Amino acid sequence: MLISAKGGGSGEYAWFFKPAGHEQPLCFDGDALPDEYGALYLGSKDEKVIYLTFDAGYDNGNVTKIADILCENDVNAAFFILPEMARSHGELLIKLANGGNLICNHSSTHRNMAKVTDKALFEQEIYGCERELYEHTGLVMSKYFRPPEGAFCKETLQFCRECGYTPVFWSFAYADWDNSAQKDEEWAFEKIMSNIHNGEVMLLHPTSETNAAILDRVIKELKAQGYRFGTLDELNFYVKTGGALSSAEDAAAYGTALACNPEKPECIALTFDDGPHPRYTDEILDVLRKYDVKATFFVIGKNAELYPEPLKRAISEGHEIGNHTYSHLYIARTGAAEYLADVDKLQNLLETQFGVSPVAFRPPGGGKSAAVMRGVEERGMSYVLWAWRTDARDWEMPKAETVINRVLSTVKGGDVVLLHDYVAGESPTPRALEVIIPALLERGYSFVTVSELFSE
Repeated sequence: MLISAKGGGSGEYAWFFKPAGHEQPLCFDGDALPDEYGALYLGSKDEKVIYLTFDAGYDNGNVTKIADILCENDVNAAFFILPEMARSHGELLIKLANGGNLICNHSSTHRNMAKVTDKALFEQEIYGCERELYEHTGLVMSKYFRPPEGAFCKETLQFCRECGYTPVFWSFAYADWDNSAQKDEEWAFEKIMSNIHNGEVMLLHPTSETNAAILDRVIKELKAQGYRFGTLDELNFYVKTGGALSSAEDAAAYGTALACNPEKPECIALTFDDGPHPRYTDEILDVLRKYDVKATFFVIGKNAELYPEPLKRAISEGHEIGNHTYSHLYIARTGAAEYLADVDKLQNLLETQFGVSPVAFRPPGGGKSAAVMRGVEERGMSYVLWAWRTDARDWEMPKAETVINRVLSTVKGGDVVLLHDYVAGESPTPRALEVIIPALLERGYSFVTVSELFSE
C-alpha cells in the first residue's frame, strides 16, 4: 500500500484489493483513510448490485461498441474521461450522457496524482478536464474523480472534498488496458464472473477489444443471476448515509419504491422537496402555471407552519402534496418508530390545517428501511424516490445552466425528477424550469403528478 514516504509524513498510495471469489474483497487492506473522505469503492454486502465504471482516455471504436451494448441492455455506467474524449469524441459522450450514463473526471493529463500535493496543480487537473468537456460538448461533469492508475495521497482525497468531488476506486479490475496484449475472451469472461460480488464497483477499460466482445454476455448473465446495475449517485448516497440498505430485508424492499414508470414513456413527473419557501415556491408555481404543468410538492412540516401561504397556493392550483416528514428526519439517524411518528405529525398537520391527505411519501435523502417502508405503506402512502440519473442536485445551488444540463441530458420518459423549492441560499431552480419545461414539451413529453404517473 505504501509506495514511498513524503516530507511531513504524507504518503503515496496505490489502490488495490484482495480477491475473495464471490465474497466482497478486502480493499486497501481495510485502511479507513479513503472512508474518512467518502470514497466510493464498494456497496452493500446484502444487495445484488453492480456499479459499472469505465476509464476512457480515447476511442478506438470499442467505446462506441460498448455504448451501444449499454443502451441495448438498458444499463447505465460511469465513464471517467480524459480531455481527448471531449475533443475528439464529443458526440459519443453526448450519446452516453443522453442514455443516462455519468461522464466523470479522470484528470487532464493522466498524471500520478499521488505526487500532486499542491492544490493549485490539483485544480488544474480537475477543472481543466471539466472545461474541455463543457467547451466541446456542453455537458457538465459529474462530480466523481478517479485518480489515474489508483495512485493517490491524503491530499488527493482532501482536495477532492474541497473541489466538490467524490473520489472513486474499485473492488474489481483485471489487466484489460493494454491493446497489444488483450486477454482471451473466455478467460476474461471467466475472470469477471468468478469475482462477481454484491456491491461490486467494476473497473473496465472500454478501449479493450475483449471487453467490447464479452460485455453483452456479461450483462445478460449477471441479470440472469439476479443482479441489477446501480449508479454512482446511488452508491454515493449509500456511503454518505452510512448504509441505508443495512439488511437483506431492506435491499428487497428497495424494489418497491417508486422512481420511474417505463410503462408511461410519454410522461414525466416533476417533484419539489423541502418547501414551502417564502420566495422560491411562488416563483416555481409561476413557471408551472405559465406552462400549465402540474407537479408534486413534498413538504416539510416545519416549513409548512412557517410559510403556509405558498403551500395553500400550490393546493389551490391543483398540485399534488406529498409527505416529506415534519422535521426532515434521516432514516439512518433514527429508529423506525420515532421516524414514523414524525411522518404522522406532518400528515395530521396537512389534514387538519390544509385539508389534504397525502398519498405519496418521500424520505429525506432517499433513505430506505424495510420497517419504515412497511409503516408508510400501512398508512396508505406510496414510497417515492426518484430516477437516480435525473437527480439535478439543485440543492447544491449551482448555476441554472448546470441544473438544465443535468436534467435534459439524462431524463427519460416515465422518470420522477427531483428538484427543490427550498434551498439555503440562491436557488437556480425557477430559472432552470423556464428552459427545462418547454424543452421537454418540445420533445413530446407531458407532465403529470407522481400519483398520475403510477396510476393504472
